[in-house]
Amino acid sequence: MKSLLTSLVKLDEVSGVLICREGRAVYTNLPDFYAPELQEALQQSLEEMLSAFRGNGQDQPHEVVSFYERGSLILREAHGFYILVILRTISPSPLVSVALNALALKFEKLAKKEKQLERTQELIPLVLFNEVVKLLTNHYGPAAKLIVKKALKSAEATEKGLPLSHLSLFLKALKQEIDDPRLAQMAINKAKEIVRLRRNS
Repeated sequence: MKSLLTSLVKLDEVSGVLICREGRAVYTNLPDFYAPELQEALQQSLEEMLSAFRGNGQDQPHEVVSFYERGSLILREAHGFYILVILRTISPSPLVSVALNALALKFEKLAKKEKQLERTQELIPLVLFNEVVKLLTNHYGPAAKLIVKKALKSAEATEKGLPLSHLSLFLKALKQEIDDPRLAQMAINKAKEIVRLRRNS
């Protein structure tokens, strides 16, 4: 990403670049006269501009171009990132457009990676597995709770829950603890259903 930004700011027509996310600047390369206070005001103006579009019942624009006396501003939304490019020209050249598209693709990959990381860190509350215990109780009695507890421990569950990324480990351990193949499959299906309902809720 750094090389893409470097290439963008080196273009002759580009006067400055500001990238924001969740109201914070994550990258700044603006002319010297943009003091921190002015940068903050600029960020706020961008957010107000986008809010105005949403307030009018319109979808948030993918890109906004604003013209002024000696150039133009481009504001592009890309997967939660806001890219502001200040140009010395009235319209962007193909090189600027290519650079913006490349940045947008980079941010898309970053957003997907973060989403995937969130999923792997997602925890399934242990209390939900009481449904599996109930299913096994008819066959194992009070020992059903110990079976599920042992399988959860094997999958490195903590008091906070079972990491979603460890679900397959739990299902494998659960299958090994149950001597009846048919019952084991029923317990596995129940556990999968619990997780599916949890994630869709």
